[in-house]
Amino acid sequence: MKIIKKYILGEFLKPYFWCLILFISLSWIIDLFEQLDEIVKAKVPLFVLCDYYLSLTPFIFVQISPIIIILASIYTLSTLNKHNEIMAIKAIGMNLWSVIGIFVGFGILMGIFNFTVNEVVKPESYLHSINLKETYFKPTAKKEANTIMKDITLYGSHNRIFIINRYDTKRQQMNNVIISENNTQNQLAKQIVAKRVQWVEGYWIFYDCIISEYADGALSTAPTHYTEKVIVIDEEPKDIKRANVQPSFMGYWRLKKYIRRLQRNGFKARKELVEFYSKIAFPMANVIVIFFVVPFTLTQKRNASTLLGVTISIVVSFSYWTVHAISLSLGKVGILPPILAAWLTNIIFFIVGMWLIETVKK
Repeated sequence: MKIIKKYILGEFLKPYFWCLILFISLSWIIDLFEQLDEIVKAKVPLFVLCDYYLSLTPFIFVQISPIIIILASIYTLSTLNKHNEIMAIKAIGMNLWSVIGIFVGFGILMGIFNFTVNEVVKPESYLHSINLKETYFKPTAKKEANTIMKDITLYGSHNRIFIINRYDTKRQQMNNVIISENNTQNQLAKQIVAKRVQWVEGYWIFYDCIISEYADGALSTAPTHYTEKVIVIDEEPKDIKRANVQPSFMGYWRLKKYIRRLQRNGFKARKELVEFYSKIAFPMANVIVIFFVVPFTLTQKRNASTLLGVTISIVVSFSYWTVHAISLSLGKVGILPPILAAWLTNIIFFIVGMWLIETVKK
């Protein structure tokens, strides 16, 4: 049995890695042609292009991982079925669950790896690719413009809300800043208003600032004006720079902290919760699709062509992506609870897959 399992796994890994290389390469080529004019005009060095696409690869991998598993699984099982190898496997007493277990085991490993990449590698690498794009792919005027961030809202630690009119990422300087700090009852406890805030040697220096203390929502003392004052806060320039990063590009734990800050400040954070639950649900798709793909493929005729298998893979992949996108949208607008919106597609594919398993002869 172990020899057969190793054989099936080996037959699966071949198309898996070929599909992985193919899809990543196609993603690079498509992106390259979309930006070819800017790359040529800006005369982007080759080493920068290599760095850019290598940094973009973790993001691509996370998105295409379930599709690769679907394609490789259908191709492998279609080939085995076509050559009567599935019939031979059944003849020696190996049932369908044994075959499914091989693919499920690999799917679990890929789900864990997918989550790890999404948590540890993807956020930093994707931001690095964006920085490279803004630095090297744009004309000089646009490069300078990209160092300026405007109208930033940041939910920081200790129930602080930062409202920043302008932030120069190169000079690490904020202009027209309002920092409101709420207490545990979500009432305003402190407010800092400054015309300019500069990062110097690990500290924020506030220039021309006014600090107001509040108690029970009302001023407790007269506001204090400072021409220059060092105020210790947890947020650093990298946090300000990442303030506008979308939740989908945050890691699991960072997004969890971000949601808690939003909720402490009275926000429902519905969209963020959908993305948060999706951080677990989407990697699990690497496993769930196996329960659908394996029995679905084994119900096909043995003389089915390879082209049919590829077509089925595309249809299944498109169906999963479509249902998942619709489900997330319904969750973000409040029609579905966030956790159900993130997991609905997996639930549907798992139920249909279990039904298909029962229809296939063990």
